[in-house]
Amino acid sequence: MKILKEQITSILDYLQPLLPLANFHMVDYFTKNAFEQYVPDIIKEDVLKVGFKEVINCIFENDYKKIENLKFYSQKSKEFTLKNLNICLKTDDFQEKLVSLGCAEPLRLKLNIFMTSKKSHEVDILSYVAAAIHNVSGTTHLVDIGDGKGYLSSILALHHKIPVLGVDASEVNTSSAVSRVKKLSRVWKSVVSSSNNIQTEKNIPVSANLYKQVTQYVTSDTDFLDLISNVFLEKPVDLGLVGLHTCGNLAPTSLQIFSSNQNIKTICNIGCCYHLLSEEFETQQYFRNTNSDYGFPMSNLLKDQKITIGRAGRMIAAQSMERILDKRELPNESIFYRALFEIILEKYYDLPSDKRQVGKMRKKCVNFIDYTKKALKRLNLPLNVTNSQLENLFEEYKERQYEIYFFYLLRNMLAPTIESLILLDRLLYLQELGFENSYIVQVFDPIVSPRCYGLIAIK
Repeated sequence: MKILKEQITSILDYLQPLLPLANFHMVDYFTKNAFEQYVPDIIKEDVLKVGFKEVINCIFENDYKKIENLKFYSQKSKEFTLKNLNICLKTDDFQEKLVSLGCAEPLRLKLNIFMTSKKSHEVDILSYVAAAIHNVSGTTHLVDIGDGKGYLSSILALHHKIPVLGVDASEVNTSSAVSRVKKLSRVWKSVVSSSNNIQTEKNIPVSANLYKQVTQYVTSDTDFLDLISNVFLEKPVDLGLVGLHTCGNLAPTSLQIFSSNQNIKTICNIGCCYHLLSEEFETQQYFRNTNSDYGFPMSNLLKDQKITIGRAGRMIAAQSMERILDKRELPNESIFYRALFEIILEKYYDLPSDKRQVGKMRKKCVNFIDYTKKALKRLNLPLNVTNSQLENLFEEYKERQYEIYFFYLLRNMLAPTIESLILLDRLLYLQELGFENSYIVQVFDPIVSPRCYGLIAIK
């Protein structure tokens, strides 16, 4: 625990001075002179000397010879991430730990039907990990929190023969899960027989009755023992919790349920949607928290320091810098149009900042004029500006398009650092409560599934 606390403190020391950059809103890029105000001076010198377009190319090529100061920033941001902190385990390393605890390796099954390739990747690996944890802990039932359409639960029940209760707050999701598992169970034997799986057991009877669903909003007070007793009509002994991309506060709530109930012996949770977390010490509450449970921070270490990240910073944490670099992705030009549109709003309209939410355009806009007209229509504003004025504004700023793209990449370099702070806070919370067998595991390939880290604990 001492090493974990030291690593969290190191991340904070590096990250806190950069949080104003992380929390800057891209829509204000031109109106608030972001490049001058938020980019560190030594990086500005590098970038202005080389040029924005060339700097972006250097970032994608991982060639920082011409931009040494930016190289230092990039390296430090990578240094304080789970990938490089020697705390995060690979799936194979975690499997070795389970074997040392007496786990027999479960048979894997990768389905290529009824789900996307991304979902297939996630379900294949997480069902295997969850089954292994179930194997070593001897739990009688699993609860899939935030069950969605039942992708994970159905494999745990049909293939691994584990009784699973899927709990989701959406009636639509629950109905979809019921329909999906019925269809899957009908074609199960033919699917297994025809697929090129790593290993399968084909002679065990298939029953969808091992998988039950219930629609319910989960809080830290939810009684899963009672739920399973009522749904399965049998008394459970020990439970395990699983969650594939539990949204916002649902991930920390799952950890709180695990920590406070002696009959819940395991948890395997992969969270997502960090921007929907409620922060205890955030000055502006974007979402009313209806109970006393906050999503961040969880550990006493960060609570005592009243640490806050900020909503925009948490939104960045959900970005995948690895995927951006791998695919050489720049943002859609609408990010440039939206920043220009803010100039229009400032100059021609008296509209409060909290009434300027444009949102994503479904169809690609032909040009900036097209974007502006659609954005004004969304905001129910009259067209107080001419095409000529819009064309002139675009011509004035068009050479700065790659400048805003560079700023976008600079902010996103902080994404894995912020995500690491959130997840290490959760791990420390478990360890502070005395759960020694608690781990962060990189469960998925981050290029395929960016939210790839699981919090796993066994009592």
